Amino acid sequence: MKPIALLATLLCCQSALAAPVPDFLDPDEINNATFTCLDAPAEYSPEAQPYVDQLWDETLKYLEAYAVALSSTDGNCRHSDLSMVETNTHDLKGPQYMCIMDQRDMQLMVKHIYAVINNPDKAKACFGAREDVDWIYSPGGELERRSPVAQWLNRTTFSEFFETKVTDPEVQAYGREFTKHFAKMVTGDDLVMPKAFPYDVSANALPNLWASVGWFPMYAEESQRNLRNFDKTRGSYAYAEVFGHWGLLRIEAINGEKVGAEVGMVAQRIDSFYPYHNHAISEIYYTIREPACADEFQNFAVRENSPLVKTLSETDTLREVEFDAGMDNEAMFWTSTSPHKDDLVYFHQNTIHAFNYNGADCHAKPEEKAIVTVWARSNAHDKRNDYGTTRLCESSERPDTPAMRGEAIRCDLTKTKY
Repeated sequence: MKPIALLATLLCCQSALAAPVPDFLDPDEINNATFTCLDAPAEYSPEAQPYVDQLWDETLKYLEAYAVALSSTDGNCRHSDLSMVETNTHDLKGPQYMCIMDQRDMQLMVKHIYAVINNPDKAKACFGAREDVDWIYSPGGELERRSPVAQWLNRTTFSEFFETKVTDPEVQAYGREFTKHFAKMVTGDDLVMPKAFPYDVSANALPNLWASVGWFPMYAEESQRNLRNFDKTRGSYAYAEVFGHWGLLRIEAINGEKVGAEVGMVAQRIDSFYPYHNHAISEIYYTIREPACADEFQNFAVRENSPLVKTLSETDTLREVEFDAGMDNEAMFWTSTSPHKDDLVYFHQNTIHAFNYNGADCHAKPEEKAIVTVWARSNAHDKRNDYGTTRLCESSERPDTPAMRGEAIRCDLTKTKY
């Protein structure tokens, strides 16, 4: 594919290059922002530059829509979307919510995104296609065939990854199936944006970004942590980072203020269970696939200060806790998500959470379906709190095995520093 073939697509994306500054932000600070990059600016040949430009334009569109969604009035909050933060409480008051922009980390993330989209030429110095990174991958298949940018990048594909980097035969088998159907998992008519989004940012609308961003099947390779995971989940999950320390747009600071945002996307096939886990960094998800069944996509979230979370032991850095997932009313701690109801969830630091994806009985071809989310973490710059680690919980009765619904589970929570 010649670079000139990108011209029509490039023209369609120029609207993302500026956005009105919301009145809760200081326009002087936004419009005159200065950027400190994590790396020296990447340089590309004249032949390669159109591909990088296309990837950059779709990145800007993705980020702009995300910032607008988080900070627009939804009828419940002013200048904010409403987010679930806990799926139930110890006294069974039901799901708990907050206006997500009440959180300082969210305010900073939205401010930094607006600085990027209103200073695209300056911010672009911190952007690169990351073609030299050998641990992020292309889904390959139809998604890559639809994207001239992905074809130019020519990343190692999921197929190659699962054949050469994964040793467990069960995980390999699930990975092959995940790879085979990945394009159908992240496209189609049932990809639906929540009403807070001003336009579509799915792979239907931004095919080059979704094909080229660089995906990471985080749990597929062997590790001590994965003793606490399920083979099906390990082979059926991947995430990608658009903006952040590991992503395409890598900014250390804006106006001297550290950037903690990590913004991207996640896909995990249905009929799989993401086990109970936690991390010392806040995390949010927007659901953008329409479920076919009422309880197809279920979330679980209990905050670390819940009376149901019992402390077993402590060190200076960790708190070992136990939660009884076998209690009589355990089912009441799971809530369904869709693009139309409880589409946004915010997990505070150390929230114990899990995802139960059903739907095998309500799809003609369930192997082609996945939960798809717009994902972010917000305070990744604070390295004191081990921002990069996702800690999987374990069975209390069977240590170093996956924690199951219906039994007591044990988790290590990071003792966060301020």
